[in-house]
Amino acid sequence: MGIEFNIAHRLSSRRYGLRAGVMERVASIATTFSVAVIIVTLSVVDGFKVNIDNLLSGAASDIMVTAPDSRGVVSASTIKHSSQITDIFERCGVVRYSPYLAKEGVIKSDDNILGVLLKGVDSLYDCSFFAEHLVEGELPRLGIEPRAKDVIISQRVARKMDLDLDDRIEMVFVDSEGALLRDRFSISGIFDTGLDIIDNSLVISDIRNVDRFYNRGQDRITGYELWIDKNSDKLEVADRLNSEFIDLYLNSSINVEAFTFDMIYPTLYGWLATHDVNALFITIIMIIVSLLNMTTALLIIVLERQRMIGELRAMGMKQRSVVRIFIFRAMFIIVRGVIVGTMIGVLLSLVQNYFGIVPLPSDGYILTTVPASLCWGRWVLAVLATIALTLVMMIIPALLASRVSPSKAIRYE
Repeated sequence: MGIEFNIAHRLSSRRYGLRAGVMERVASIATTFSVAVIIVTLSVVDGFKVNIDNLLSGAASDIMVTAPDSRGVVSASTIKHSSQITDIFERCGVVRYSPYLAKEGVIKSDDNILGVLLKGVDSLYDCSFFAEHLVEGELPRLGIEPRAKDVIISQRVARKMDLDLDDRIEMVFVDSEGALLRDRFSISGIFDTGLDIIDNSLVISDIRNVDRFYNRGQDRITGYELWIDKNSDKLEVADRLNSEFIDLYLNSSINVEAFTFDMIYPTLYGWLATHDVNALFITIIMIIVSLLNMTTALLIIVLERQRMIGELRAMGMKQRSVVRIFIFRAMFIIVRGVIVGTMIGVLLSLVQNYFGIVPLPSDGYILTTVPASLCWGRWVLAVLATIALTLVMMIIPALLASRVSPSKAIRYE
């Protein structure tokens, strides 16, 4: 293998005064472009999935536990705040949990009304997500005495209802018997998450403010929000919880179920899954572009080197050795293009990840900038797959070199 490698290296080296042909440069540039596009595409697709999942988890939690017919969202069904349920959380690796109580109603003004969801939380609730997305004001005061009637609303709700910070708002609810219930709250903060399912209607307040509208006094809640370790799999933890809940139902008739966000909003996660298909399609197209250019370049190199092939064959070099020369020749071109393309793709992804210089229109997308995740594992697999597939395809034009007749090649020159 040594002599074949040395010949291929001499042909590829700029130190010997040789200049790369036009097709060789085109092939190298095409490989560079293809690898860079593949890396950026994988980075953006993975970034969308990671960022949206983080947004949804931050806005609510990793897992929600509610009555089965609620399926993680608001309904008339409530469950009893029970130590039997919370004991299961501890056994299944839940790091932290918080009960919540929600009630659908409307914000009423002199000129307009708007349907909203008043979500009551306690002092254990992780408000860091809403703290990060506050555009003005502060978070509601939770768990203090006397009970504070603070709420935070979205910027979208504030604009629709022409509301400002510290304004007093009237909210109207309907109880189980059809009677109207009213209360007034003070706007302590305004947030903007960019998520329609949150910004269109969600209002956050102290859980005791919501409990008044149910008038039960029996420690009833809509459900629990659970947070798990970052390294844990949400679906696995949810399955483990549901197995425990089945035993709980059989033993105590307490009927609850655990849901992850992809169970509650399958359409949104289905939309994210289509990005994987798009990424695969783009990757295949880029690899095909690289293959076509490399094949064409190697065929032209074979034609240009017919005399050399003939001389090597006349001196006794075997056909497989000639094939190896041109496979090594292709490898040098591929590796050069892959290295440069990887550097460009990773650099672009790093810049976008840390600085977010490419924006997204806020009206059409959940995120304000194009996300770019540093998915090193997927990058390595994509680069290795590109190199492997391209080298395998290079066997075809390399085999053509081995079929060159020594006498005809020398006579041709």
